Amino acid sequence: MKKLVGLFILTGISFSSYGITYEYPYIFKDPRTIGMGGATVAVGGYSNSIFYNPAGISNIPITEGFAVNLLDINISTNKNAKDFLNDLLDALDTGDLDNDGDDGDDKLKAVNEVLKAYYGKNIHFYGNDYSSISRKFSKLAFSIGFLVSIKADGQTHQGFGSEGVLELDYNSMAGIIAGLSYDFLDGSLSVGLSGKYIYRNALVHSFTARELVEHENNLDTYITDELAVSKTAFGFDFGMIYRLNEIIPKGKLLRPSIGVSVLNIGDLDFEEAGKIPMSVNLGIAINPDVPIINNWVIALDYVDALKNFEQDEDNIKRLRVGTEIKLWDNKITDFSIRTGLYQGYLSAGVDFRFTILRLGFTTYAEEVGAYAGQDEDRRYVLTASITW
Repeated sequence: MKKLVGLFILTGISFSSYGITYEYPYIFKDPRTIGMGGATVAVGGYSNSIFYNPAGISNIPITEGFAVNLLDINISTNKNAKDFLNDLLDALDTGDLDNDGDDGDDKLKAVNEVLKAYYGKNIHFYGNDYSSISRKFSKLAFSIGFLVSIKADGQTHQGFGSEGVLELDYNSMAGIIAGLSYDFLDGSLSVGLSGKYIYRNALVHSFTARELVEHENNLDTYITDELAVSKTAFGFDFGMIYRLNEIIPKGKLLRPSIGVSVLNIGDLDFEEAGKIPMSVNLGIAINPDVPIINNWVIALDYVDALKNFEQDEDNIKRLRVGTEIKLWDNKITDFSIRTGLYQGYLSAGVDFRFTILRLGFTTYAEEVGAYAGQDEDRRYVLTASITW
């Protein structure tokens, strides 16, 4: 029973423009990018860059040969999710629902008490695996990968009637993402194009307390077979990165770049299973040449410049700024630290590789309100992958 209840709470992705939070829709959130404030449109350098700017895969070092990420697993949650799940499981263990309703009434009372205790608090979980292979040649770079992700956001309602007490935005996704990037103008300009084919299973539903109790042993099949809607969609992305080393003063020292990406061109439309709007994203970055540091990046992005995201028109929510310092990088180990401001809130992260095992930790805050500073949702991400 606990496994099934856990699946209910810990699956999905919110997609509705008018869902329980004002979080912007997305396909994938890269912990390394989020750790440095979410700014990477003019940076790139990883296979995961394809989700932000397909031109960014041109910055994968040629010396890496084939860059392979196998079982690149990320688990993200907030404190509310862990506490709520434990309390709800305890409440569902109160008696057994029978025809007389006595023990069932005790269980309903316990569940209602838990829901009241978490009124207005966002309950969040997100997990994904993006396994990929990438390669940079002299001018051409490519990346291809397979994504599986699940995400859930839930909130309890103040009213405890027939309209429901717990609202859930749910989605699970699986799909293939592939991209190419090519360097022009002696490597100063990189142009990238990527495509994706995504399957999505989604719902937005308000559960009553009795509904939770009656389906405690089959919540997974109840959601996927009776409530959720499944659709597939194709999407395309385009991006450019221009390196200004030879144009501006001290360009060779600061190694500045500018970037632009257009993601989900024409919208990624899953019909009744939701939509991820097209977004135009702008970025600038510098990559100072500091002898004692292996690599140092400072970047600033402004996402959804045309404000296609319907949740709000707030500018601070669309702003990302951050930095990454790779202290060392050799065949045996590498170590990076990151920090930034994501939607006006502090973000930070570290990751460490030992031979083929990479481990990381990231914390950031998502603004789930309609403007920056309204409703901070602090999240924590653990990462583990096999990489070479």
